[in-house]
Amino acid sequence: MKRTWLAAAAIAALSSLAAAEAPRDVVTLDYHKGKGLVAAAYQGGEVVVWDFESGKVLHMFNAAGPGATRNKPLARFSPDGRNLAFTTEGEGGLTVFDLEAGSSKVIVPRRLLYRGLTALSWSHQRDAVLVAIGRDIALVSTSGHIEWQRRLETKSLITDVVWHPSEKFYTVVTDDTVVSSYETISGRVTGTSRMDSTALGTDVKIGWDTDGSIIMAEIKGKSLAVLDPDTLKIEKQTPCNCIDFAWSPSGKEVAATVPPNIEIFSPGGQKVREIHTTFEGAGPVFWTDDAHLLTAFSDAGIVLREARSPKVIRTFALPNGTGH
Repeated sequence: MKRTWLAAAAIAALSSLAAAEAPRDVVTLDYHKGKGLVAAAYQGGEVVVWDFESGKVLHMFNAAGPGATRNKPLARFSPDGRNLAFTTEGEGGLTVFDLEAGSSKVIVPRRLLYRGLTALSWSHQRDAVLVAIGRDIALVSTSGHIEWQRRLETKSLITDVVWHPSEKFYTVVTDDTVVSSYETISGRVTGTSRMDSTALGTDVKIGWDTDGSIIMAEIKGKSLAVLDPDTLKIEKQTPCNCIDFAWSPSGKEVAATVPPNIEIFSPGGQKVREIHTTFEGAGPVFWTDDAHLLTAFSDAGIVLREARSPKVIRTFALPNGTGH
């Protein structure tokens, strides 16, 4: 009996230690101007929502701990700011939380995530979200109804998916750096190109500007490229040890986190300035307006900073004692 009790105690202690030591780096950031909310998804599984003005924590989801699925930690506000979609562990794969009603619903159960959910993109025209699961793209409503699901004809895995602002088509990139656009209604390929013929298992991110006339792609830790909006072939490629990038609301600039600094690029892919920071490591970046950036760095730190100087305006911190 004593031996059994000691074994149980040891397991409990190890579980607690693993949770306490779960990675705390921020993986994704989001901001909703109309609702005044900031959200972050952490490597250890936690999702946190802050009030933008006060920096107060409003919601916390997912206890930090060792990952049980292949889901990428994601948290994205719906266009109207009412809902927050985020990846979870356990039986919930993708959950939508109604921030006004305080209720949640699993819209993509874990049983469908055999390869993990790696990207999502909210529709601005309906209550639905595009999700990337392995080689599949699905359009899922906030009620959990799968409107359609399509599999890419590739052996590579999807790393990102984004709507074109018109939503007449969406763009997908896989870990072999192949970027492709598909008509939303028919699923027909409208353009495709491979950025790096030698790359495999690579983390690639894509993003359209606000009017849908320019698309950029980032091969993590290697380059930032401007692509032709129709053919998706590279028009300009700049070497860049980029971790993440984001378009400004006006579409006039692109910010990229390049450890340990932030580099600002023109829409044409030309580097225009650099913001020096005192942080080690780097994480995601997000514009709150054309003059300010949210940046996330290692050890759970999130700050609001000016986009033209190193000045930090506000810090968004986790409550003491979180992370287990």
